[in-house]
Amino acid sequence: MSTDRQIIDLHAHWFPERVLRALEARRTAPRLLRQQDGALAIDLAGAGLPARQLGLNEQWYDLDARIRQLDEHGIVHQLLSWPTTLGIDVALGPEETLPLWTLYNDDLSELVRAHPDRFSGVAVLSTSDIDWSVRELVRAHEELGLIGGVLPIGSVASLEAARQFAPVFEVANELGSHIYFHTGYANPSLPGQPQPPAHSDLQPIRWVADTAWHFAQSVVTLAFSEFFNAYPNLNFQIAMLGGSGLIALVAEQVSISAERMGAWDLGERFRRIYLDTGAAGRGSEAIGLATRVFGASQILFGTDLGPFPSVGGTIANVEAAPISDADRELIFAGNAQRLLGRTLPAPAEV
Repeated sequence: MSTDRQIIDLHAHWFPERVLRALEARRTAPRLLRQQDGALAIDLAGAGLPARQLGLNEQWYDLDARIRQLDEHGIVHQLLSWPTTLGIDVALGPEETLPLWTLYNDDLSELVRAHPDRFSGVAVLSTSDIDWSVRELVRAHEELGLIGGVLPIGSVASLEAARQFAPVFEVANELGSHIYFHTGYANPSLPGQPQPPAHSDLQPIRWVADTAWHFAQSVVTLAFSEFFNAYPNLNFQIAMLGGSGLIALVAEQVSISAERMGAWDLGERFRRIYLDTGAAGRGSEAIGLATRVFGASQILFGTDLGPFPSVGGTIANVEAAPISDADRELIFAGNAQRLLGRTLPAPAEV
C-alpha cells in the first residue's frame, strides 16, 4: 500500500535490544522467552495479573522493518512509548523496575537522537517510586531529549489515585511535558488504585469491557474533577479513545444533562484531553462517535504498532469512519502537528 497522505502516529511501542536482553536474563516472570522456532515472547504474571505470554513480532524491535512499514503507509513520524499494559510495575518492586526503566529511557533516547525527524519518545515512569519519577521526568527533558512521560491509566482511576502523582504533575506542568496515559494499572499499594479484575471465562471479551470501564472512569477524573486545574500547561493523551469509545457515550449524556442544568461546558472540560485510536479505540464507529461528541480536534491517530503487527488496519478504519475529509486530516496529522510543534516534511519529488 502506498499513499500520498502524510500521517503522524502517536501510539506505538518499542523494545530496545538491551531491554530484551535484561528481560531474558531473568529467571522468573516477567521475562523474555526464546521459542524453539526462534520466535520471541514475554512471559507475564504477578501481583494478581493472570499468567500469559505476549508474542513479539519484528516490529517490536527491528528498526529497519519498522521504518519500511512506516514508509509503505505514509507515516512520517511516530511517538514511541513503553507498553504499560504488561503490568511489570505491578508485578515487581522498585528495586527491580527502576534499573529497567532507566535502561529503557536511555535506549529510547538513543533511538530518538539518531532519528529525530522520524521518532519522538516519552519516558516510562515508575508508579512505585514517585520521587524517582519526578527526577526521571526532569532527566527525560533536560538530558534525554524525550518530550514527556507515560503512566498507566489506572494512576488516575480516581481522584484519590491521581493525588498520589501530584509531584509528577507539578514538575510536568513546569516542563510542559506530554503526558500519555496508556492501558494498565499502577502499583497496587497506592491509595485509590483499582485492582486488576480476574475472570475465569470469556477473558478476551471481558478484557474489552473492563478496559472501556477503566478508561472511562479515569477520563472522568481528568475532565471533571478540579484537581487538574492546578496544572494548566499540561495536555493529556489517552489511549484507545478513552476505552473503546465508551467515554464518548458518557460525555454525550453529561452534555445532554448539562444543557438542562447548565453545569458543564463539555468543550472546555475536554480542551486539554486528546483521545487516540490505538487498539480498543480503532473501530470506525467508535472513531465517528468520538469525533462527533468531542470534535475532531481532540482525536489523535495511533496504531498500537508492536502489539499490532501492521499499521494498515487502523489507517483503513479511520478512512472508513463516518467523518468528513477535513476531520480525517486533523486526526491523521493536523492535531499531532499542533501538539508536537512539528511541521511535516515536504512531499518527495516524483
